[in-house]
Amino acid sequence: MVRRLTPKECERLQGFPDDWTACDVMGKPIADSPRYRMLGNAVTVNVAFWLGTRLMAWFREHGQGQV
Repeated sequence: MVRRLTPKECERLQGFPDDWTACDVMGKPIADSPRYRMLGNAVTVNVAFWLGTRLMAWFREHGQGQV
């Protein structure tokens, strides 16, 4: 049997703090299913940061305008 990841584990894999998706804007708890959907649609923080820094370095090196 395969164990399903918890929402907290998915948040950690995406680079978010624990319980980042636990409550809505009104402070009401969110069920696990919508939390999985939100995390599945998210961009991984570490990957986005890495890509941004690499792009900035490339533009600086190749003189493609102001960054």
